[in-house]
Amino acid sequence: MAGWIRDRAVVLATATLTTAGVFVCAHLSLEASFPKKDETVSISPPTVTLWFTEAPQMAGTSVRLLPKGGEPLDLEPATAQEDDSSVVVLDVSETLADGDYEVMWRAMAQDGHTIRGDFGFTVQTAR
Repeated sequence: MAGWIRDRAVVLATATLTTAGVFVCAHLSLEASFPKKDETVSISPPTVTLWFTEAPQMAGTSVRLLPKGGEPLDLEPATAQEDDSSVVVLDVSETLADGDYEVMWRAMAQDGHTIRGDFGFTVQTAR
């Protein structure tokens, strides 16, 4: 009887640890962006696009674009891409002048967990 209980406890503990590892790894994270971190682009990007590992809750997700050391540009809120809601797009409605820019983003996972990040890129048009 004691061996049976010990065996069941080992199976239960193993299943719990395996499942817990899956949940820890399943959190929302940023996979890629356009422009890329530290990229120099030769034209003003029409959008800032963020690819996440899962679809964020848009009510808790935001993207801001600002000249390095400046105030955020007055742009419409970011939206989820219609055909893939794990992709968040910020339309850049104005032409960006040459210089350094910072993207500051916040995303909320379906479970309410919030992550934040930022990255920079440079606009350098040919003259």
